[in-house]
Amino acid sequence: MSDTVSSVLLKILRKHGIRHIFGLPAAQLGLVMDGAGKDPWFTYMTTRHEEAAGHMAHAVAKTTDSMAACFGTVGPGCTNMVPGVAAAWADNIPLLALTPDNQSWLIEPNRDLLQNAQQLKLYSAITKWNATIRQPQRAPELIERALHLARSGRPGPVHLDIPCDIGSAPCEHDLDSIPTIEVPRPAPPPAQLARLVDLLRAARRPVLVAGGGVARSGATDQFRELVRRTGFAAVTTCNGFGIVPADAPSYLGGAGVLGGYGLVRALQEADLIVGFGCKFSSFMPVNKPPTYPVPAGQKIVQVDIDDDALGRNVPLALGVVADARSCLEALNEALGRGGGPADGAWLKAMLAEKQRYRAELDAIADAKFTPGTQLMNEAALARTIAQLVPQDAILVFDGGQAMEWSHSFLHPSHPQRFVFNPGMGHLGMGQPFANGAKAAHPELPVILITGDGGMGCTIQELETAARYNLQTITIVMNDSFWGMYRPLGEMLENRNFGVRLTQVDFAQVAQGFGCHGERVTRLEELPAAFQRAREAGRPAVLDVVCDFTPHPMDAFWVQVVMAGINFAPAAG
Repeated sequence: MSDTVSSVLLKILRKHGIRHIFGLPAAQLGLVMDGAGKDPWFTYMTTRHEEAAGHMAHAVAKTTDSMAACFGTVGPGCTNMVPGVAAAWADNIPLLALTPDNQSWLIEPNRDLLQNAQQLKLYSAITKWNATIRQPQRAPELIERALHLARSGRPGPVHLDIPCDIGSAPCEHDLDSIPTIEVPRPAPPPAQLARLVDLLRAARRPVLVAGGGVARSGATDQFRELVRRTGFAAVTTCNGFGIVPADAPSYLGGAGVLGGYGLVRALQEADLIVGFGCKFSSFMPVNKPPTYPVPAGQKIVQVDIDDDALGRNVPLALGVVADARSCLEALNEALGRGGGPADGAWLKAMLAEKQRYRAELDAIADAKFTPGTQLMNEAALARTIAQLVPQDAILVFDGGQAMEWSHSFLHPSHPQRFVFNPGMGHLGMGQPFANGAKAAHPELPVILITGDGGMGCTIQELETAARYNLQTITIVMNDSFWGMYRPLGEMLENRNFGVRLTQVDFAQVAQGFGCHGERVTRLEELPAAFQRAREAGRPAVLDVVCDFTPHPMDAFWVQVVMAGINFAPAAG
């Protein structure tokens, strides 16, 4: 019996080292499910919602050097998976999204079939490339092309739509007939490298920025070496968080604006900013007028593998099309042992600003409670968590106020030990992210910090964790609010603004899913509860009752992200 398109798909995934496949049962993709389920080489898991399959694949790519596949059934499954794929698209994460379709002779133009959706059009806006496999003989070519495009250049998700009759059609294929194309790593042109070296050697107040492109190119060590050699001020984006060690002498902070006062002031006062694999998107306080304008005389250099990214968000003195690792290797060699006449007094002042920010965060945490209450504040909670997590843990941050405080007190040891979604800013990606990270690294602790709002979005994925014994530890900052919007409702004096939530006992919910669950109401209870969670032998949820706690950088969202919105009531 010859192969089918579905079995060839699985063989090509194996050829490229893609082990992880996540999805929700789809009869039209049944042969793929059957093959993956019978082959122990694959880590094949089904989720409770298709969105979670996309997030799990995202987490695999973020924490490994590989990528993963996700799938959902025709129509509603395909549409349900969109948020998971869109999050990967926004963060330049490679994954393969698979959707089955109705019979090839009944689609495009469609015949108003059950579960009909314009699947190719739907995914074209959130993938690097997508295609419908219309002829079995072209399937191997299209699968190989999809996997190559997902990982080359600026990475991203790709999508293959497979009509159900095509998926089961005979397909003979020699795996060696299509050689693997090595992912290109373009080096910087010599003239541009020389110009970059000159700029760095002349700069008095230089700042080096590590973006997600540094992590994806495997250039963490090379960036760290550049910082060590030059002693220049260094910061990271959210997707670059962990590239610079927390104790590096010239490190001013990570995760963009959440790095605090030293990072923000340095990016405003720098005479040279060099961004490696950095889009300068919303979290970065650069060229965000009127709050963070580009000051007169400041030069910005952007090194990116994608020429379309150059100058998109910032005015450039120099744009370099190059792979981050290739550029950093060449730059370290060209610079030798010194960077130039940087102003040590200025860097010292920026580090003092960083310490002022740390002191403010610690002062909030030291108070333990929010003003006028006996409710634990989120700063104290986040700082205590930071003292408990093991050094080798993979940290997963969900969105909202929980992510602000988490970024403030916890620091990953490496970018592959950190999963967050700054590009799309999803709420609820936390639990499926944690599940995906644990599936890829069963030997490592995986710690998720989320809020009650975010946890409620994908809480069903606790059952996925329990079913596959993915021993994640989830800590819920339970303040019973859509926290980031609470100040807005209070400013408008509207008790019916829609941000108050009922207090959910997530510990009991977790127990109902077969997980370990505990409710924590006092800070001193947390260390013992955390230890019991680590020893539970199953997924664990610690539901920590706390109160919404304003963060020192909250104003950024109003001044930059929501700039131009007038919340003042109209004059009567």
